[in-house]
Amino acid sequence: MKQIKIWAVVFTFILTVSFLQAETKRYEVKSGIIEYTVSGSGNMMGIQTKTEGKSKILFKEWGNVELREDRVKSVIMGREEQTRQTSKIENGKVYVVDHSHKIIVQYDPSTLMQSEHKDLVKSSKEMILSMGGKKVGEETIQGYKCEVWKTPQIKIWLHKGIMLKSEANIMGITHLTEAMNIILNTSVSDEDLKLPDFPIQTMEESMKNNNSEMPQMTPEQIQQMQEMMKNFTLK
Repeated sequence: MKQIKIWAVVFTFILTVSFLQAETKRYEVKSGIIEYTVSGSGNMMGIQTKTEGKSKILFKEWGNVELREDRVKSVIMGREEQTRQTSKIENGKVYVVDHSHKIIVQYDPSTLMQSEHKDLVKSSKEMILSMGGKKVGEETIQGYKCEVWKTPQIKIWLHKGIMLKSEANIMGITHLTEAMNIILNTSVSDEDLKLPDFPIQTMEESMKNNNSEMPQMTPEQIQQMQEMMKNFTLK
């Protein structure tokens, strides 16, 4: 599968409603463990795709420390591929595990703020508003009351800032992420949030050493990111 540019890896944090400023509470909940199911399908430019898998986030310190693990199976024109992505937010910095190269890439939000993609570090509500979205109501998921926010392409359910469900439909591709098991205000240890014992590289070092190649994403994620970037740059 085609490798993606450096900025696309931040897509995970958009869907999990990241706000990459250490001095700000990302969530209104101190800690939690949430497991999601992931599914997607559609036809993009004549290419039939289907994805299914699971996601899990563990967080503490009001979301300023968070680990996310995604394991997804994609079937593209009958060809099956397995994708694994591990990522971590820790007090304003983002770490993405490149399992294929056995390295961890560190992203400093200050670098993003100096780029044309600075809008990616906005809060969820700021991001939705910048894309022409608005709050459309309230619903309950797994017993948790959520605000429902919607743009022309994406619909997100937020409980105290935490994404419990998201739906996207872009250019014929649908993508659904939904929480199936939610445990809030529970004990989450440093060991629970530990990354693999891989060397850490900066964004610049990774681009140089790996010829600008970054961890893979599914076709749905790539398409959604491209569409989001278009919306950001057309403001």
